Amino acid sequence: MNNIIIAAIVSFGLGAAGYIIFRYWIMPIGRYQRVKDQITESIHQYEMLLTQEKPFQLTKEQSEICRKHAVALTDAYYDDLPPWYRMVLTNRKESPDEASKNLQALSSIRDSDHARNRIHKIKTNLNIT
Repeated sequence: MNNIIIAAIVSFGLGAAGYIIFRYWIMPIGRYQRVKDQITESIHQYEMLLTQEKPFQLTKEQSEICRKHAVALTDAYYDDLPPWYRMVLTNRKESPDEASKNLQALSSIRDSDHARNRIHKIKTNLNIT
C-alpha cells in the first residue's frame, strides 16, 4: 500500500513539473520561434522585391503583416518568454526589440536603399542568415 501512495505522489509531482515546464517554457519559446520564422519568410519576400527593377513599395497587406509581426515579436519577447531565455537571446546577440522597431519602420519605407538597410538591421538583430 505504501508503494502505491509513493508512486502516486511521485507521478503527480512529475506530471505537475512537466505541465509547468511545457506551459511556461516550451510553449512560449515555440511561439517566439514561430514568429521569428514568419518574419524570416517575410524578409526573404521583401528581399525579392528589392531585386526587381521597380521601386520598393510594400502593398497595404504586406505593410499590415509587417506591423503585425512587429507587435507579435514584442509580445512574445516581453510577455511570454521566461527571463532565462531572454538572457540566452542576449548572449546570442539577438535583439527582438530593435528588430521590432525596424519592422515598424520598414512597413512605411518607399526608398530601396532605406529598405535594404532596415532589412539588414532586422536580419542582424534576429540572427537571420
